[in-house]
Amino acid sequence: MRHSKHFIILTFVLLLLVLPVAARAGSWTSGSVTNASGSRVYKLWIPAGYTGKAGLPLVMMLHGCTQTPDDFAAATGMNSIADRNDFLVVYPEETAGANALKCWNWFDSAHQSRGQGEPSLLALIVNQVRADFRVDGGRVYVAGFSAGGAMAVIMGATYPDLFAAIGIHSGIAYKAATNLKEARPAMAQGGADAARLGQLAYEAMANTKHTMRVILFQGAKDGLVAPVNADRVITQWAQADDYIDDGKDNESVDDVADKTTESVSAGGYAYKKSIYNDRNGKPLIEGWVIQELKHAWSGGVAGASYTDPKGPDASQEMWRFFRESKPLPQTKQGNHGQQRL
Repeated sequence: MRHSKHFIILTFVLLLLVLPVAARAGSWTSGSVTNASGSRVYKLWIPAGYTGKAGLPLVMMLHGCTQTPDDFAAATGMNSIADRNDFLVVYPEETAGANALKCWNWFDSAHQSRGQGEPSLLALIVNQVRADFRVDGGRVYVAGFSAGGAMAVIMGATYPDLFAAIGIHSGIAYKAATNLKEARPAMAQGGADAARLGQLAYEAMANTKHTMRVILFQGAKDGLVAPVNADRVITQWAQADDYIDDGKDNESVDDVADKTTESVSAGGYAYKKSIYNDRNGKPLIEGWVIQELKHAWSGGVAGASYTDPKGPDASQEMWRFFRESKPLPQTKQGNHGQQRL
């Protein structure tokens, strides 16, 4: 009897230890924005550790075609990472009215400039979240998959004052296409000359530019977004960062990897990780190519849309990369409320 009593007490104590951990899940809220370019809704994940007393980092996640915020959150597992590391995650949603497949319109010149189209709406969402919640404005990041990855590239080029770093999975370079006719060839062949694309990204950043940290994931067996696009994105940002760091095209940053390692994920996929340094020898661009991966989020949650759990964990690696990025300097008020969106 005494042993049974002790067992019950021990079980109760263990439950007290486990239940708070299991209960530490965040919660959803939602919102919408409207400007001259239209309206978009979004869902915001508020991590369990949010108290409103201190500003937390914010990650904007841009879904792929046919996906919803819920699909993308389930696929990437980013909310669980947010709960463990205390950051907010916002998921904008593309509409079927704007694109029949709910793809972000990365290929349309009307959505490739600051102050107009979908970039202006996405920037407005960031600022709306910053107005409603305590956000560390120096630690805001954007990541996306496929069409969302291409739009993440656009956001890095058009609103560099909002984002300290960008994450791209199976994405496409800025202005690799500027109309629907060019979209499919760009996805298959990578678009125009990469150095020229780098200059276009640099010009788009205008007077808000800073050297942009970029992390990229690409499946070597992706039949929808060809692997050459990863090379284009890396060269584009190496070229843009080369211009930015000293105002000259002098290869102070280049697209030749300074360090490359090869490994195998826990799921059995071989991958290559390449690091490209800035002029001071510090990592600036990071590219991952996963050999067996098709058009899917690497290391994503099994059973969700466009995921392959056998690859390295792209979500965790993106957050690690973001966390290591230098925060953007902030205004005295610590916000960007006066930006032209």
